Amino acid sequence: MIEQEPKRLTHSLEHDLSDGLKLIALVEQLTGRRIRKIPRPINHHQWLENVQFALNAIEEDGIKLVNIGNEDIVNGNLKLILGLIWSLINRYQIGRTNFPPKKLMLAWLQAVLPECKVKNFTTDWNSGIYLSALLDFCQPGLFPHWRELDQRQGQRNCERAMELAQKEFGIPMVLDPEYLASPHLDELSGMTYLSYFMKENSPGYTSTLEWARKAIPQMRLNNFTTDFNDGTAVCHLVKSLGGPVPGYKDGLYTSEAEWVPNWEKAHKGGAKLGVTPLLKPKEMADPGISHLAPMAYVARYIWCPRRMSPGDRIQVSCDTRHNRVGVPVNFQLQFLEDDVDINDIEVSVVGPRGVRPPVDVDFGKNGGTGTYIPDVHGMYQIVVSYEGEKCRGCPVAVRATPEGPRHTVGGIEPCAVGSIVEVLVNSNGSGGIEEVDVTAYSPSEKEHSLPVHDDNGIYLATFQPDEAGEWSIAVTYETEHIEGSPYSCFVFDPNAVKVRES
Repeated sequence: MIEQEPKRLTHSLEHDLSDGLKLIALVEQLTGRRIRKIPRPINHHQWLENVQFALNAIEEDGIKLVNIGNEDIVNGNLKLILGLIWSLINRYQIGRTNFPPKKLMLAWLQAVLPECKVKNFTTDWNSGIYLSALLDFCQPGLFPHWRELDQRQGQRNCERAMELAQKEFGIPMVLDPEYLASPHLDELSGMTYLSYFMKENSPGYTSTLEWARKAIPQMRLNNFTTDFNDGTAVCHLVKSLGGPVPGYKDGLYTSEAEWVPNWEKAHKGGAKLGVTPLLKPKEMADPGISHLAPMAYVARYIWCPRRMSPGDRIQVSCDTRHNRVGVPVNFQLQFLEDDVDINDIEVSVVGPRGVRPPVDVDFGKNGGTGTYIPDVHGMYQIVVSYEGEKCRGCPVAVRATPEGPRHTVGGIEPCAVGSIVEVLVNSNGSGGIEEVDVTAYSPSEKEHSLPVHDDNGIYLATFQPDEAGEWSIAVTYETEHIEGSPYSCFVFDPNAVKVRES
């Protein structure tokens, strides 16, 4: 931007632009380059030349001028002049967007100044209080006492705030303070001045971006365009404030095909925090979008109170990690906050080969209890989601094993050295003999791996103990012990038994 003494647009736009000098100054400020001009025009012809110099520079920047020429500006056609100013705002201060630029500007101001309840670009700014509050947002501590200003001193407040904005941020005084304080301030003039606070690299832009950087430091943000197109930054922002982001724990993807889905997740999660979207996900993911759309949307999160993440609001647990086929499995849900909505809870159990047994869940005030019955052997996963996020402790893995060996609960019946010991395992028709291992350990800790045979659904393993003492029989399925394993088998030496006569 070219440094120069700032020029002003007053409320008399139909007269103040007529010699072309103020229009040239404005275009120079916006384009950042010098424009040819007649410094001291003394007649109507030179006024026309100056205005044409400005219009040529505007057209060279790709702005199409319709139904306006140098004569219109010199002659003070206010309607066409305001239309020209609006074109400059759209092109230089806001950028491309399908959403009404005025609404984006207003949305950002409302987001960063929630106490002010901004409704327009005219009368709301007459007192100078809102402008002072805006300065304090852009640089916290710059105008901390804005709430104490006397609204009856509008012109004085406006003058002080505008001078401070010029001094601290280099914002040109394109309006006279008395006009900003006037109830006759027109909308386009107000928007022209305020747009300097929200264009790229402006104080408002920088302050909003700095807040986002602190909220999600892992994203290393540099702008509100390319750094936000893929939607991951906003997903991280929603998550950092405790909003739900479905699939967040599984990771977010940055491929272009995922940009719109990411924005959809962010919008849904933001809605839970009370933040409404400005544009549709497809528009927010558009690489050509104006910076003001993401900037205004992100600003809506600044004053959001943090809440516990959805997935962290419910703890899921199960008392067992092994269970027999056909035996009910119970698991618990503990609510860690009082306002959990059971309508947003999803519970599922997924077993081997995608089997999904029915699940019954009974909810109470502080949580709930779920029950399912495994019908085939293998690993089952209990997954509880709240607002689309997996809850604490999930997934819970519980292995269903075939029914245990046919022997007494205390162990295999005592037997003699050299006798044949049979170990029977009921498969419950589940198959998978290759996953069953039976190992016998002697009292001297020798290991004997036993062959396993399938006898019409009953797995059979045999061995002949060659030592007296307590043997240990381990039965595992898919490398994990079935219920009750390892089992004890007491072996005695019949030759060492003596019968004493009474």
